[in-house]
Amino acid sequence: MPIYEFYCRDCHAVYQFFSKTVSPEKIPPCPKHDDHAPLERQMSRFAMGRSTPKASSGEEGAGETGGTPMDDPRTEARMMEIMSRMEGMDENDGRAMGRMMRELTELTGEGGDDPAMQEAIRRLESGEDPEKVEEIVGDAWGDAPGGAMGEPSYDGGMYDM
Repeated sequence: MPIYEFYCRDCHAVYQFFSKTVSPEKIPPCPKHDDHAPLERQMSRFAMGRSTPKASSGEEGAGETGGTPMDDPRTEARMMEIMSRMEGMDENDGRAMGRMMRELTELTGEGGDDPAMQEAIRRLESGEDPEKVEEIVGDAWGDAPGGAMGEPSYDGGMYDM
């Protein structure tokens, strides 16, 4: 099952949410304070862009039931297998991170049209330091948490989406 990270500007914290399905559009509320501004999806080191693949039941790659490829149970099974491999991955191995990001991008169609995502994948696959790539690409996306307030805290909890 996928785990998504979201940043709360009001708490200046990143929270992790467990989803029983692959649901990239859903934005949960702040788990600590109901009255906080909407959370912002975050790029984890192996996360994807924000676009959603469009497919109809007649297009190649569409799920068995129509809709997007993410609706296909085979896609969800492959996503689970990728997530399982991520758990044992060395986050300092840029090449492995780049391969994983490329695989996720190809599987989901997300980030394929994002120049910053493609640049991050290219740099990681060439062996560049993942933290350096995250710094550069985070600036390009303009939504890296922190800024003048410094790095956000990372809540240790796991919340349901």
